[in-house]
Amino acid sequence: MKTPRILLFSLLILLLLAAGIGLAADQIAYPSIPVNQSDTSTTAVHLDFPFMEGRVTGDIMLDLAPYNGAKSAGAKSMPLFGCSPERYYSVIAYDPAQDQMYAELLGFFDAYSEDHSLTGDEYIELLTTYVQNIPYKTSGREIKFPIETVIEEWGDCDDKSILLAGLLDKKGYDAGVFLFKKDNHMAAGVKGGYQTDYENSGYSLIETTRYAYIGEVPELLHEKSDHGNYAFYRIGDGTDVYTASWQIQTILDVRDTAYAALDLLYQALNGLGRTIGSEKTMLDDPENASNTTLRSAYDLHLDEYNEGIEAGNRIRSVLHMINSEPYNRENVYQTIVSGRLIQSRDGW
Repeated sequence: MKTPRILLFSLLILLLLAAGIGLAADQIAYPSIPVNQSDTSTTAVHLDFPFMEGRVTGDIMLDLAPYNGAKSAGAKSMPLFGCSPERYYSVIAYDPAQDQMYAELLGFFDAYSEDHSLTGDEYIELLTTYVQNIPYKTSGREIKFPIETVIEEWGDCDDKSILLAGLLDKKGYDAGVFLFKKDNHMAAGVKGGYQTDYENSGYSLIETTRYAYIGEVPELLHEKSDHGNYAFYRIGDGTDVYTASWQIQTILDVRDTAYAALDLLYQALNGLGRTIGSEKTMLDDPENASNTTLRSAYDLHLDEYNEGIEAGNRIRSVLHMINSEPYNRENVYQTIVSGRLIQSRDGW
């Protein structure tokens, strides 16, 4: 009996599908760093960045074999099928060839922390500032292994965020990365207080492309993004949390209030400036030279204008401190509170 053509065609399709499934299974290859064990070369990485009231400086020695392996062709293989983003990012962060790099970095930071009696929150900020200080530069479509970012001393938002999440988890903190596909952006995240919780994720966002407070949302996401359009991928199994979110909220609230106050002040000064200009023009007229009422109004408005300029300078000083020292959170907070710069009924 001859096999019907339709049956032969169906069998052929099944065979092709089976072959395809087998091929796909063979090609699920996650990123992996090949290490040439005979390569004993090393390189020095210099660390130098501001933190709290001073600077963190020092050098660590890293093996180059893992770095050279990370740069080799095929090391960053992207799985074709069945790829979990969480697993992919974790593999990038935790390839065992990078263990020596993590040990050297965290050994350096542990020693600094012990010498300066850092709290757990300050240790998180130390790691955050180190990564934020690494120059930002786009690196193409492939995510770099952390060892590449550390040795080359530059990285994209995803390179730097993966590095920070890896460092945080290695120290036992509950961390991961936020992915914003719409904005082509990535940020790190750490478990923190409700005050800086990002969109009910349970984690505080950490912008890594510049100095920023833990929990501070970058303008990119304020201006363009649907805040709910994100994915969070946990890296590792750390359990410790960031507990200074309440201070961050106060700092950011004061900053928002300062910007609003400055805007209102400048509007008032612009109107007052026009009034002063008109009064000055009238006083320059010989007919009004002896007009004491006009002179008194002019002097009063000029004094108010000068006081407004001084108030504006004070507000700008507060904003400069807040915006320029995210790596000095405790001092910024204490300066705000001790100086009673938080707006009260009497204003600034």
